[in-house]
Amino acid sequence: MKIATSYQRLAKSRTPLLALSIATNLPLPAAYNPDMRTRITILAALLAILLAGCSALAPEPTVTPTSTHTATVTASATATVTPSRTPTATITLTPSLTPTPSVTLPPTPSFTWGTVNVEMASCRFGPGGGYLLATTLYDGDTVEVLGHMELNENWWLVNLVERNPTRRCWVSQELITLGVDRSLVYPIDNPHVVLPYTTQPYDPLKGVAARRQGDIVTVFWEPFTYLPGDDSLQNKYLIEAWVCQNGQFVFRAYGTNNTSIEIHDEKGNCSEASRARAFGSDKHGYTGWVGVPWP
Repeated sequence: MKIATSYQRLAKSRTPLLALSIATNLPLPAAYNPDMRTRITILAALLAILLAGCSALAPEPTVTPTSTHTATVTASATATVTPSRTPTATITLTPSLTPTPSVTLPPTPSFTWGTVNVEMASCRFGPGGGYLLATTLYDGDTVEVLGHMELNENWWLVNLVERNPTRRCWVSQELITLGVDRSLVYPIDNPHVVLPYTTQPYDPLKGVAARRQGDIVTVFWEPFTYLPGDDSLQNKYLIEAWVCQNGQFVFRAYGTNNTSIEIHDEKGNCSEASRARAFGSDKHGYTGWVGVPWP
């Protein structure tokens, strides 16, 4: 648009031929001789046309928009997380079970042995509950089993190997757990193996007698008086008897503080003859025995 306007102005000037010559680079006719002023005017016009053409042909520069927006950094509040207190684990102690006491057996002894299986067990001077008490055994005590009373296997003679000094006494077999085979417990025919005798001047019992009524034999005797301080606070009298009971000939021992006692004996039901003997006692031991005239 700008180029066309410039040419129109040139055409209206009085020097169209000179302008054409300059624009087309053609020589002017010789008769044409413009003055200096005219030439300068034409050249200025052409220069303006050229500059306008260059300006029209040159692409307009692409303006890259520059963002004028300035990012405003807003400081956001940073949440400070305060760690919550971790509760300390509470250890709950579970009460352990209290083990039931058990018999701890020692290394296997070379003898016939057993252990006491009750809290307390009476060990006596003879094979029966009627004898004086010798000592007390306790749960777990180890004993040497020396044998059982002949005709009364319920009573065992034991040696207290854990005592110092050792001693022997009789204990009910049900209170002992045997550590060996029962066949190794042999019979003993003497109930007086450990029977102590009193050192006091007491005579054997006097007036010992017996009477029968069927299978019941009553044995009786005269009393005697203790010397001061000799009372054992146990059975004052003892009767040892070999009798027939339930068809078997057995040994039994009976203790009493009375001056008579009844004993069951089946006359003629056993091949062996029944018999008995009587003792008095004090805290030191037994008097000499007296045979009972058996009816």
